[in-house]
Amino acid sequence: MVQYSAEHYEKLLFERANNTLKTHGLVSIIFGALGILFGIFLLFVMSLGTISDGSYNATNSPLGLLFVAVLMLVFWFLPHIYLIVAGYYLMRQPNPRLAKMLIIINLVIGVFYNFILLVFAIINLTQSSDYEREYHNHHKPVHHES
Repeated sequence: MVQYSAEHYEKLLFERANNTLKTHGLVSIIFGALGILFGIFLLFVMSLGTISDGSYNATNSPLGLLFVAVLMLVFWFLPHIYLIVAGYYLMRQPNPRLAKMLIIINLVIGVFYNFILLVFAIINLTQSSDYEREYHNHHKPVHHES
């Protein structure tokens, strides 16, 4: 049986947490993009229904369409745009505090919109201490030349 040192074990835990974080980021980007595409289709179908409804007169139809568009923006497009942005940051090995904040927000969004994201967020929260413990050993700060 091979014995590993504590440093090697910590490195393995960090790599596992980092790879899971990158996978979470990729899944977040994919489902964010799919959600936006579905939202565009849904907005198109709802706008057709609002415009073609015979019970609305000429002034109510544009107001109904505006109401539907605002609700779609707030409750559908903004969370999915956030998923794309969060996925981008999660794939770039963020600092542990930012990573934990993005994961917790993805957890909340996952409850309402996507259970796959919810599962990845729960897994990443359980591994966040492994990621945080070794982050500074593996992340090299970038120094900009002035």
